[in-house]
Amino acid sequence: MNESLRSRYLEVFAIPEFLHIQAKTQDLNFLKIDTQCLVIETKIPSSFCQKGKTQDFLFKMLGAIGLKKSDIKYVSININDLDQTLSQYNAKTVLLMDIGLKSSSIHHFYIHHPSNVLTNGKLKRETWETLKKVRQCLK
Repeated sequence: MNESLRSRYLEVFAIPEFLHIQAKTQDLNFLKIDTQCLVIETKIPSSFCQKGKTQDFLFKMLGAIGLKKSDIKYVSININDLDQTLSQYNAKTVLLMDIGLKSSSIHHFYIHHPSNVLTNGKLKRETWETLKKVRQCLK
């Protein structure tokens, strides 16, 4: 619908334009998935989306900062799909588990993938420091 036709409908039905825009925004937010923590990885063989050691370790990492499984949503995406994926969620915090995933939000954190932490003990300290920042953000 073009702008002039839309304005005409609003005028005929005596609906103030600002109410029409507000209702549309609320409808879009209603369709989003609410979660405390959204965890995003790019497609890799040792995905935490599959049951196993990597997924168990992810839940242990996030459990250490007080998150329950029900507080967490996790997805595996193509690197170019970040914006589209983020638009589908109302997440209090977002963990990005690929250096190629870039975001400027203060509620988005880059963190090492659980499979990398499991195979390289040197990453544990840095990962824990990031998780402490996530915990602060969730308060």
